[in-house]
Amino acid sequence: MIRFNYSISSFDHFLNDLAKALGTNIRDNTLELPERVGAGYLKKVDLPNGLQALLIDFTLKQDLLIERAKTNREFYVFICDKVTHVKNLYVNLDDEKTENKASSLSAIYLVSFLSDLQQFATAGTHLRSIRVIIGNEWLASYLHIDKMDEVLQRYLALKSKSIHVKPLDFDNNLLMDEIFQPVEQANMEATYLQNRIMLMLEKFFAWMYEQMSYMQMSLRLSRDDIDVLLKVESELVDNLALAPTINELSRSAAISPSKLKKQFKEVYGLPPYEYFQKQRMQKARLMLLEGGRSIKEVGQTLGYANLSNFTLAFKKEFSILPSELVRNRV
Repeated sequence: MIRFNYSISSFDHFLNDLAKALGTNIRDNTLELPERVGAGYLKKVDLPNGLQALLIDFTLKQDLLIERAKTNREFYVFICDKVTHVKNLYVNLDDEKTENKASSLSAIYLVSFLSDLQQFATAGTHLRSIRVIIGNEWLASYLHIDKMDEVLQRYLALKSKSIHVKPLDFDNNLLMDEIFQPVEQANMEATYLQNRIMLMLEKFFAWMYEQMSYMQMSLRLSRDDIDVLLKVESELVDNLALAPTINELSRSAAISPSKLKKQFKEVYGLPPYEYFQKQRMQKARLMLLEGGRSIKEVGQTLGYANLSNFTLAFKKEFSILPSELVRNRV
């Protein structure tokens, strides 16, 4: 197992300390994992107004435990994670442990430098993550939110309760794909990355402010409810060629179909099948942009026996035919 203890003031320092611990070097603000550790990278990206982001995309070959001791600095880390092929993964925040029970998860959350933090993942885990160090003053000035101190303290005080973790909705999943998808990244300029990361920040803090402004501390959804919905979302998009039925999902989640549909829409913004279909069409778009497959092959891969049905579904989602997308592909 690899164990890495760190204190963070910037992602430059973090990458330098990690490179030293792993016995490797940083090139072009990017740390490639040594082969014995895993496959993939961590990359520092400069954002407007002095912010820094860290892009992470790797698969582990060894168990990894990362520990950060709390400091008295009033800074925060915005985290957006998509994790797959999980055997065991947990986050320990000030001795409050949140352990993942599914093979995959996706979540957005905020942690403070004022808290101790442990993160553990087993070998085989694949992580895609966006992390941004932000200060209280930047939040108040950039987002123009009054009383940000109060909003942040209410949010952070909830820790492991449901409000602390926001599942990725369709829009954020799309932004993650655009940031990390190789076909897009090949021609990606710095402003492209910056704009999408900043948009994710804006969306999260707007959500957080709304939740903290209008929700009472007695939350409508418990931590158990959120865990169930994370599991349901993972099952729903596990096979984009075949959507599980509401009854199948409700049996797996051990809740009624009506409760499942109501809570899923409350968290993800769409009913389960509409959410599945949007994920399915986004996957189709990415496959067509990658090339190497015909439109018919992409449709069949995603469960469409009839090409016309696939074409109609694609046009309904993107207002463009698959053939037009392929023609306009760079």
